[in-house]
Amino acid sequence: MSQLALDDETTSPELAPPPAPSAQQLRPQRLRAQRVLWGLAAYGATTLIAVGCHFAGLLEARRIVHYVVAAVVVHGVFLALIAGRVNLKLRDPSMTGAQVIASLWPAIYVMYHVAAPQARMPFLLMAMVAMLFGVLVFDFRRMLVIGGVVLTSYLVMLAALVYRAPQRVDLEVEGVVVFAYAVVLVQVSFLGSFIAGLRSSLKERNNELREAMGKLQDLATRDPLTQLPNRRAVMLQLEREESRLQRRRPDQSTACIGLMDIDYFKTINDTYGHQVGDRVLRSVGAALAATLRKGDFVGRFGGEEFLLLFPESSLDGALCAAERVRAAIAALDIPELPAGNPVNVSIGLAAHRPGESIETTLGRADRALYSAKQWGRARTVIDQSHQPASSVGEGAASG
Repeated sequence: MSQLALDDETTSPELAPPPAPSAQQLRPQRLRAQRVLWGLAAYGATTLIAVGCHFAGLLEARRIVHYVVAAVVVHGVFLALIAGRVNLKLRDPSMTGAQVIASLWPAIYVMYHVAAPQARMPFLLMAMVAMLFGVLVFDFRRMLVIGGVVLTSYLVMLAALVYRAPQRVDLEVEGVVVFAYAVVLVQVSFLGSFIAGLRSSLKERNNELREAMGKLQDLATRDPLTQLPNRRAVMLQLEREESRLQRRRPDQSTACIGLMDIDYFKTINDTYGHQVGDRVLRSVGAALAATLRKGDFVGRFGGEEFLLLFPESSLDGALCAAERVRAAIAALDIPELPAGNPVNVSIGLAAHRPGESIETTLGRADRALYSAKQWGRARTVIDQSHQPASSVGEGAASG
């Protein structure tokens, strides 16, 4: 659940500061605060009605002042509860029901003090407006409960008038008003619950749609066999990396690209069948996902070929990662393959150079992979064109 942080909130030196909430976490709290301000705006409309009653000689000015003060206090309390995160401990963090009921009592106070019975009707209508805030939240039963509180409060106010100022009450007229208001409350409660049901159904369908869109996105960008990003996703990642590299300063770390190919994969397919070949591809995909570092990228480039992307990496770092990959794949246990016949891979590596396109870097990695195949496979070859060649271990070389 989201939390709204106060700008002037201080933290005790003995306690570690709480983690800053994300924008996504803050959004519900901001919406709740916004609804409180909408309620305050509704108070402003009711205040205009009260001012009209004053100029008509039906309400004392001090009663309007009392009403405005009560409005500010009530909404100030709710805003403070939201800002202090206290509302998050409540069963209904939006506090909609409490706000509807709390906003009713200042209106009841004004209705008690207006001189003419008919002047109370506009305030009853505004009380109905306050109930509309619960339409999108409450079901029929809870709307009826709130409507019952509204009607009961009005009846209590009438009882007080009968006891203190009976000359301002026409019981026959008030009986009709109460009955009509009760009917309207029931209808509003029913329609409100119907709208809330539609909103809940729409929200559920939106969630289903988002889930379906996520699955479609996954199908469009993920290889179903290896569960790695497919060629389309690989090309998109390369485009993003090229954009990042174009913004990079010459003194910043570069990126390295590796192309990896499973050695003698056609022989595996021809000798043991495509099912075993698929098993090898799945196992290699799992080994790649488990071995590469966080932040590195791997995807199936096509057939038995995979692309490795090492952002912010030197050639030495990329070589170490590539050799870990080769060792992890060679250690795979494929029951369908003969013992002592490991799955080996060849890898070609190239570091991106300032000013060249990502396609050029990819082409150099491809040439390095071709060299690895020519030099006996089961090795990593680094493309260092126009640089002195060097060899790293038995399984790695520079070309």
